[in-house]
Amino acid sequence: MKTVFISAFLEDAIVVKTMLESAGIPAEMLSDQMLDVNPFYSIEPKGAKVIVPDNAEQDALAIVENFKKNKQPAQ
Repeated sequence: MKTVFISAFLEDAIVVKTMLESAGIPAEMLSDQMLDVNPFYSIEPKGAKVIVPDNAEQDALAIVENFKKNKQPAQ
C-alpha cells in the first residue's frame, strides 16, 4: 500500500478517497482518532492519510494532483 494523500483535515481526505473510488481505485483512509473529535487536538499532527494498492499509485497521484490544483483559490 502506498500513501498518496495526507491532510490535517479529515474532510479533504474523505473527498480524495471518494474521488479515487469513483475512478475505480480502491482506497483506504487512516487517521489519528482524535481528528474525528477535533482536528487541532493532535499533539503530533500526522493527519488523515489516504492509501492505495501499489499498482494504483501513479493513477491515484494524478487524481490527487488534480484535487490539489482545483482546491487552490483562483488568482
